[in-house]
Amino acid sequence: MSIIKYLRDKISFIIFYVINMIVLNLVLILDENMCVNYNNVLYIDVLSMFIISLYLINEYRKYKKIYQNINTKINNNHYEEFKMTTTNLNMEKEYYELFNEFYRSVNDSKQKLEYDNEQFYDFITSWVHAVKIPIAASRLIIENEQYKEHDTFIQIEDEIDKIERYVEQTLYYSRSMSFSKDYIIEEFNLDKLVKQSIKKFAKTFISKKVSLCISIDDKINIHTDKKWFLFILEQVLSNSLKYSSNDKHGKIDVSSYEDNTEYRLIIKDNGVGIKKEDLSRVFERGFTGFNGRFFDKSTGMGLYLANKLGKKLGHKISIESKVEEYTQVTIRICKISEYYIK
Repeated sequence: MSIIKYLRDKISFIIFYVINMIVLNLVLILDENMCVNYNNVLYIDVLSMFIISLYLINEYRKYKKIYQNINTKINNNHYEEFKMTTTNLNMEKEYYELFNEFYRSVNDSKQKLEYDNEQFYDFITSWVHAVKIPIAASRLIIENEQYKEHDTFIQIEDEIDKIERYVEQTLYYSRSMSFSKDYIIEEFNLDKLVKQSIKKFAKTFISKKVSLCISIDDKINIHTDKKWFLFILEQVLSNSLKYSSNDKHGKIDVSSYEDNTEYRLIIKDNGVGIKKEDLSRVFERGFTGFNGRFFDKSTGMGLYLANKLGKKLGHKISIESKVEEYTQVTIRICKISEYYIK
């Protein structure tokens, strides 16, 4: 707290003191029955001002200590209960007690919320793993059928794939709430990660007759969490395949780029594209846009989760698109040296 701010807070007291001194001086000087020496009056004024100055300085030191204590807690986000032994002022104690009660109330609410979130996460995780069992069983039944190449079975398998992806989205959404507990940053080969992700969509590429071109430098190694990065890739590839054009031969190009600070993974398709008014909102939770409503029922969660998890991993995702021409998704991964600079 600056001295000017302190004096502003004490302005009422200072004005009262000045008025009081003026009245006292007038009484002493104007009273005809008293023979007052003007030097004595001046001496009393100076002495009084000296005493009141000492008082204000001492009070300023107390106020400054209190201000610094509060300011430190605010600036460092270090909220804890105040110790009552730091002050002798009753009013200040009341304020401290009020803050401490509020702090305890918020802390109790926070603990309850964390407990509820943990319970929710445990429920979702167990539910997802339970649902995966009948999905896996259904897939095995289809693969064992002698007519598994029949169009009906292919369509059923496609629908099961969709169910599995939506279940995965649910699981990863719940995990993203407690991200710090469930990721390990390690070094991985980018080319291998991309090919592993693409394998999941092999049948979709074939059924939709979408060609694939991969041109990734096989020497590029990135630092990321494998599980989360694969999930991000799958969301991007799923969208590229979902919105592949039916009027022309679909094509998806996956390439890499490297500069001094980062690696870029570029996934470009020649699909229907994204409208200009939708482009700025594709990362919003639940936003489906024109494509999501017209082409396929969409949850609007894929790109939202990909972007959210990407940020937590330190990766940036951007999208460029032109309607009826292309959509390009770029995933920027910082080089390991840049993590330490940041």
